[in-house]
Amino acid sequence: MSIFEWLSKGLLPPKPDPRLDTFPLMSSWTPTALITLTYVIGVYAWKAECLKRHKNELKNKEEFNSMMKNTKTSSNNMIKQLMILYNVIMVIYSAIISFSTMWAVYNLGYGLGCAELPDPNDKRTDILVWVGYFFYVSKLVELLDTVFFLWRGKVDQVTFLHVFHHATMPPSIWWGVKYAPGGMTFIFPLINCLIHVAMYTYYGLAAAGANRYLWWKNYLTLAQMIQFIIFILHQGQIFVQSTPCNYPKIFPAAIVLYATVFLILFSNFYIKAYWHKQRLAKSLEKRQQQQQQQQQQQQQQNVHFIDTIQHNGGQLFHEKNGTIKQMNDYDRSYINKSTLHKID
Repeated sequence: MSIFEWLSKGLLPPKPDPRLDTFPLMSSWTPTALITLTYVIGVYAWKAECLKRHKNELKNKEEFNSMMKNTKTSSNNMIKQLMILYNVIMVIYSAIISFSTMWAVYNLGYGLGCAELPDPNDKRTDILVWVGYFFYVSKLVELLDTVFFLWRGKVDQVTFLHVFHHATMPPSIWWGVKYAPGGMTFIFPLINCLIHVAMYTYYGLAAAGANRYLWWKNYLTLAQMIQFIIFILHQGQIFVQSTPCNYPKIFPAAIVLYATVFLILFSNFYIKAYWHKQRLAKSLEKRQQQQQQQQQQQQQQNVHFIDTIQHNGGQLFHEKNGTIKQMNDYDRSYINKSTLHKID
């Protein structure tokens, strides 16, 4: 028994949604799996090449810089323009998916509780089929995020978290869209695409060089973590409800598992990237304040010391002047007496 037969008989609905049969890449899971495998192999091969090239650049830095200066500038300008265009398109694309999902959910009367598996013959749910498919396509398009990172030489941003996220999304979403478009998993494209509107807005501003508007990066990571918590709570309710919900539990279970894994990974990233840095910044700020206080105290002590010296020095000066005056008076009287004695 193949994996497809086992999934079909044991976990998935008896039949996939027939409305997806004519959609590109939806007739078989194999093309999506091959795209993902090619992505992973290509990314790590390209990353290794970038690291190798970076080492060579460090060895021949002056020669490389003089040779590649003009080419690199023109290339960076082209990449910058493409990135701005790409991010603008992804903001619009994500917003359309999210608001289309809201509109469909409102018209179908979905709530936050159980939403049953749609009937393929119900034309009102066709919008959810289209939303689900375009959500799946968006995950394929988002593989370009990694391409732009590597193209610009941002190897440090191509982390395990980044690659794992992009590599697992298309094949996993394919199953959900193929067998259960709509239903209670509507929350996935709705929230995720809202987050991506903010995320690609951030990327677009960064590509345009508007760095002063990028102060909210850590809040974006927090928003991504909150979405995973929402997924866990919303999808997890199907396992604790007293009333049965006519929806295949494999997909909410997959979303809960996926969201839990990414909540852990993103939390670890947040702690390393922001929390530790904030603590370090506060520690440095506190140390600077202590140093400033010590400097102020030292300055006050120096001022007091100078005042003391000036005060004591004045007294000493007056005392010495008095002694000198007395000595001068004594000398004058002695000289006068001696002179008078000689005259006599």
